[in-house]
Amino acid sequence: MAKPTQAHLERIINKNDPLKVRQQTLSQMQYYMGAKLVEVRIDPQKVIYRWSIKNQADQQICTLSAFWGESQRKLLSGSEPLTGEELTNCARANASAGVEMVAKLCGFGSDKEGFQTKLKETARELELPLDSFKKLIP
Repeated sequence: MAKPTQAHLERIINKNDPLKVRQQTLSQMQYYMGAKLVEVRIDPQKVIYRWSIKNQADQQICTLSAFWGESQRKLLSGSEPLTGEELTNCARANASAGVEMVAKLCGFGSDKEGFQTKLKETARELELPLDSFKKLIP
C-alpha cells in the first residue's frame, strides 16, 4: 500500500466574524496541520503548503493543503496545473507569496508567464475583476 504524500484541512469561516477571529482560525489550521504531520513522521519544514479560499455568500471555505514526496515533485514539475475556479482560488489565497511561488503552488512550475496568461484568461472567463489579482498580473 502506497504511503500518502499530501494532506488537506478545511474550515468554514464566517466573513462577518472580526478579522482577528478569522486570522486566529487560519493560524490554528497551520498549527494543527504541522502537528498532524509530525504525528505521522513528516517534517513540516520540508513540506509545501498551499491555501485555497472559496467564497460563498457570507462564508469562506478555507483549505490548507500540504504536499511532500511524490506529490511535491509533481506539483513543482508543472505537469498538472490548476484550471478554472481552483486556479483563481489558489492564486488569490497565496498572492502574498509572490508570483513565482504562486505559479509553483498552482502547478505551473517555473512557467511564470504561462501562469499569468492562464490566470488572466480564467479570470475573464469567470468574469472576475482582474484588479483582484493585481499582485500577480502586471
